[in-house]
Amino acid sequence: MKKFRVLKSVLVFTLIASLVTFFISTLSFKSRAAALSDLYIYLSRIEANVAGSTETLEIILAINTTTTIPTGGTVAIYFPDADDGNWCRTAGALTVTAVTASAVDLTGTDHDIDAGLPTSGTLTAACTKGSGSSSVDTITISGVGTVTAGTTYGVKLANGTAAGVIGTDDTSGSHDLTVEAKNGATIDSSTVKIYLIANDTVVVSATVSASPSVICSIGGDFTMSLGTLYPGGSYALSETHTVATETAGTTQGYYWAAYGLGDGSTDAGLYKSNATTYLIASGAAATLDLTVAGSEGFGMTLSDPDAGGAAVVATNFVDTSVGTFGTLDIGPAGAKLILYQNGTQLTGADTSTVTYGARASTAAEAGNYQESVTFSCGGYY
Repeated sequence: MKKFRVLKSVLVFTLIASLVTFFISTLSFKSRAAALSDLYIYLSRIEANVAGSTETLEIILAINTTTTIPTGGTVAIYFPDADDGNWCRTAGALTVTAVTASAVDLTGTDHDIDAGLPTSGTLTAACTKGSGSSSVDTITISGVGTVTAGTTYGVKLANGTAAGVIGTDDTSGSHDLTVEAKNGATIDSSTVKIYLIANDTVVVSATVSASPSVICSIGGDFTMSLGTLYPGGSYALSETHTVATETAGTTQGYYWAAYGLGDGSTDAGLYKSNATTYLIASGAAATLDLTVAGSEGFGMTLSDPDAGGAAVVATNFVDTSVGTFGTLDIGPAGAKLILYQNGTQLTGADTSTVTYGARASTAAEAGNYQESVTFSCGGYY
């Protein structure tokens, strides 16, 4: 009988112990934190000591929980104890935005954001500073809706409009960050290392040169007068005008060319178009010397625009021989090079003075004569 009572006591004790062990094990299992199934933390800056003012930091967090976490929970990021005051530069509210994608999504994997972090009202976020041992910089996102296992959620954090400011720690190297999603006793969390470097920005510079260009202009009156020519008399000079050129960029030079209208078919020169028609032709030779007795013709000269510089007046148009002029041909096909530069232009514009000269022979008809001289200018590139 005594043995039976002892045996009964042992059995009851064993049963109670088993129940207690099962109950404790069950409680322990339910309160144990599960690891996040998938996680990445994208930092817009991985440089140490980003202060959050002139240099700012944005964080995109992507999480996929192992368990479903009910609505009304929080998501938090805990930073190392040694980094106090660096990740949370100024405590306060942050700007928080649910995002459905980021630059570092891996399409077709669990590291591809499926949906923005849900909300049970309005997502809010704030950072708090650690102070001393066992108190760490923390970013907490509140108002989180139901987070379902198997879905990767995204959220972006940035400086608040008034208070909260986030940055990076002032030390290069590894830093442990813990991400926790929870509601009451339902907790998923993981700790990862992120690495800060001394400088995360490469500055690339270039100089864009000015486009090669030539600015051409004709200055002065566009109607020149030679006055009155007397048949068999001396030659006359016109009023003057200018041609100016200015180059820029990598332009290697410029040119000026000119041609006349004349009588429209025979030659350039001063033409009397009404009866009896008459042409004081510019002439077939390149140079026209109107100091020769009995000579007739029409021509022009140009002055050197840069006094011995790179600019060159074509030989027959140089104005240094008194009474001698360069002759023009008719129409675009007869255009002649009158001024050019082969090389870099000095500062400022090259300006050349253009003068026309003419002489009438005894055969010239009385009346009004006219010539239209057309100029063309461009660059060598």
